[in-house]
Amino acid sequence: MIPRTCRCAAVLALVLAALSAACGGDGTEGVGTTTAVTAAPAPPATAPAAEGVAVGWAELSVGDCFDAVDDPDAADLAVWRVDCAAPHRYEVYDVVELDVEVPVGGGYPGGDVIRSRAEELCVERFEAFIGVRWTVSELDVEVWWPSENSWGRGDSSAICAVMELSGEPMTGTQRGAAR
Repeated sequence: MIPRTCRCAAVLALVLAALSAACGGDGTEGVGTTTAVTAAPAPPATAPAAEGVAVGWAELSVGDCFDAVDDPDAADLAVWRVDCAAPHRYEVYDVVELDVEVPVGGGYPGGDVIRSRAEELCVERFEAFIGVRWTVSELDVEVWWPSENSWGRGDSSAICAVMELSGEPMTGTQRGAAR
């Protein structure tokens, strides 16, 4: 999976959804294309910022804090899961099942459809974990979604993570932080 910060993209998606709803569309038109990549976990070649454990993306769950690996060859495979008390960049606040329409005959619904739905669901669930709406928060949303390859292997979920708007490390959980 490749991370995508969605502050601008989510705002665009929400605006497009509102406009499309008024015009009878599904809200996915006009959103740019990006595809994420996932694969089986492999141990990263570099050490985490804090004591951490290398885990595959599929092993992350709500409340897990993590850092990306520095090795570009391993970034799509694994992350460093760390104790939330240690400095970290991300905290998982939801793992959402992507309820998208699958093309006739099965297959990948397309990167735009997957990304748009993942971002929409993650933004919707932000307030329940953090305690304030995303649009007024000091925190930002980062979203990872399945690629065509991982979708073909049955991966139909997206990871919603919170991060500091500045990109600086956080310490402690952000659950209920209301900031």
